[in-house]
Amino acid sequence: MNETIHAIYQSVLEPEPWRGSMALISEYIGCTSTTIVVRPSSATDLGYLVCHPANGKEFETAYQTKWYLSDPFVNLPPERVVLVSDVMPHRAWEDSDYFQQFLRYGMPADADHGMGVDIVTSAGTVSRLRLYRHPELPPFNLEDKRRLSILVPHIKQALALTAQVTRSEAVREIYEEGLDRLNIGVLVLDERAQLLRANPVACHLLAAGDGLRLAGRELETCTPVETRELRRLLTDASANAGAVAAMSLSRPSGRRKMAAVVRRIPMIEESDGRSRPAYAIFLRDPDAQARPAQEITRQLFDFTPAEANFAVELVNGLSLDDAAVKLGIRRNTARAHLRAIFLKAGVTRQSELVRVLLNAVLGLEVA
Repeated sequence: MNETIHAIYQSVLEPEPWRGSMALISEYIGCTSTTIVVRPSSATDLGYLVCHPANGKEFETAYQTKWYLSDPFVNLPPERVVLVSDVMPHRAWEDSDYFQQFLRYGMPADADHGMGVDIVTSAGTVSRLRLYRHPELPPFNLEDKRRLSILVPHIKQALALTAQVTRSEAVREIYEEGLDRLNIGVLVLDERAQLLRANPVACHLLAAGDGLRLAGRELETCTPVETRELRRLLTDASANAGAVAAMSLSRPSGRRKMAAVVRRIPMIEESDGRSRPAYAIFLRDPDAQARPAQEITRQLFDFTPAEANFAVELVNGLSLDDAAVKLGIRRNTARAHLRAIFLKAGVTRQSELVRVLLNAVLGLEVA
């Protein structure tokens, strides 16, 4: 039982939560198959479920899109383990379309005996755990119900933890995507100043090795002097929580220096000391090309597609003539675009236009 409980909590951290724990619950209870409906399906949401044995996506999709509507083994008393025979006559269960056309078609072998529990999460979602046995196996009994009842509080807690981790991951991805679209690299270091995490922009800068690179898990600049300065900033940040310091990083390619801002991360005392975030380094390449969202630019300022494309090239620092050459348009056409863009954006100079577009549009487009 301890191994099964451990697997339930381990599921929170798995790439596909619940897959491993369903296998161990099946083994512990002695089932033909086990299914957890983490989030029930609806007309607008396919929901999420995991089956063991894995019957293939076709089986899971069939339940999510059709058969959840005719499942008779639902709406159980919260957190109470019941048998199919507790809520309906065995004959009604076997005669149901759900049993005849879905379970016997989708399961590896005929399913017959059923046991389940509905678990209401802190968010109010009703998650369903269902266990089945072949008809030739003994029906579930009181001992099986007792065993599953012991697991219910752990499953409920793991559901809450999974939801919290998922929410945190979703928020992190939103912020990370926003920084990526602003071309800001972010490095997170632990207390030993070793790399814990890097967003895609920072990974690209490290891979290029043009100003900053990795030596093992430690950061190095392209000169010993700047490496010592970076380490000094990290040491100073450690002694002065909340302080922000900055430096420029030379680049062997000859491109303009890269900006690095170092900041101490407030420590989380209860976290693992060997892996808790301690420092953040924000990187900005002054030569990086801005990526304003053309479609959002059009919607916000009522630009035509051609005007939106022209505005993007101006944001990236091109002159009117250079933008015209790049886009393959005549200079007079470019001037007409510029007049229309100025009018619609409410500006009179290119520098104003760049500021307005960067503040209003840059990074808003969703990938």
